[in-house]
Amino acid sequence: MSTPADLDEQVTQIRDALHALRRTLLDLERTYAALDAHTLDVNEPGDPTTAPETLDSAVDALRAAQDTLGIADADLDVAKRHTARLTERP
Repeated sequence: MSTPADLDEQVTQIRDALHALRRTLLDLERTYAALDAHTLDVNEPGDPTTAPETLDSAVDALRAAQDTLGIADADLDVAKRHTARLTERP
């Protein structure tokens, strides 16, 4: 059987993994944002577009993913406040 302390530790591990994912995503977002769109091109498949439009869309999507993970992070903080309080009865 899992104890409340074991389950709380799992929440901590998930939160730590999420923080690592957010750092990696932020690095990736910054790397894409630093690219010079005027040195890039786009391939043929898909709707007609330009490299600057495509790069902007990619960076916007990465930022949106970062926002989504931020919401999950906040939710895990709330969960952690509660899971840390649970103990087994003596």
